[in-house]
Amino acid sequence: MGEHTEPLSMVNGDGLINFGWARQPLFDVNMAAAASVHRHIFSAWRLKRWEYSYVATPTVFFAAQIAHLGYLANLTAYLYDIKRNVLLERTSNIPFGTGVVLADHPRRGTTSARAGTSKYLQFEMTPEGKHVTVDWHRFNGPQDLHADLLLGWPEELESLSVVDPLRNGRFAYTTKVTCMPTTGTIRVGQETWECDRSEVLGELDWSRGFLESVTPWKWATASGRTRQGQTVGFNLCSGFHDRGDNENAVMVDGHLTKLGLVSFTYDQSHVMQPWHVSCPDGHVDLSFVPMVDRQSYTDAGPLQSHIHQLVGRYSGTVTPEGSDPIAITDFVGAAEDHYARW
Repeated sequence: MGEHTEPLSMVNGDGLINFGWARQPLFDVNMAAAASVHRHIFSAWRLKRWEYSYVATPTVFFAAQIAHLGYLANLTAYLYDIKRNVLLERTSNIPFGTGVVLADHPRRGTTSARAGTSKYLQFEMTPEGKHVTVDWHRFNGPQDLHADLLLGWPEELESLSVVDPLRNGRFAYTTKVTCMPTTGTIRVGQETWECDRSEVLGELDWSRGFLESVTPWKWATASGRTRQGQTVGFNLCSGFHDRGDNENAVMVDGHLTKLGLVSFTYDQSHVMQPWHVSCPDGHVDLSFVPMVDRQSYTDAGPLQSHIHQLVGRYSGTVTPEGSDPIAITDFVGAAEDHYARW
């Protein structure tokens, strides 16, 4: 484990995993070649793959996701109107993920899914960045949703890619990209929100894994601009990535500082109360004040999930390597309390 600086395969020729992290998506994500995957009789159901992005404007938070869980795919789109305090959301499941197309690398190809004729989501990598398209008929009553967004991903923008070991031969890969200048439009019915790259930032979560049947995590992320004009983003997670290099990092003006483990303090019975996210070395000291909780529960025998996806505001300090603490105030971002038996 440790930092990689040259391209490499996630799984080498003898089926073993190359663990570690990188500031760019250097890994060839060939997880199906792993010996532990070949040995598992139900490996097709244990491979989890998703692509999620969000953008935060001064007035709305919009997110979309395609998740392939092996036995089904889940499509999600939601919009939180910050000024009106209104959450609009829709989900759709596709048995066995029929027809879902999955990109083989975060910076290559297209991930797309269609549910009937009324729902279509696409994440397409272009030379300029990640092009996200969402068309959802009757998203809000009779109103259709159409989103056409370009999340800029220049080569020089550092990100965090990490391969971590789990228990029992399992493993997880993720690429997290923050501070992506975003252009485009989001439209619901006759109402349109424009995204201007000078004020709107987006984020991308491109994840793959041969995950354990029970997978919990806590997640905190946001991107924004400080009052001094710095562009700051962070990705912080506690849970299933903690056995390896973890997926914790701070980004300042395009440059990444890798962090150690972080802790989340909040009332799990009252998740809309303020949270505190910190790390022992003081590189992160953040409060999170939730504005809305997008929650879902599944109880289908052996398949269970309890998920709180919150949108709120972060304030506090982050300290990149070799720098003084940087104050952030009211960055709109996301937090998650996730438990799945899948």
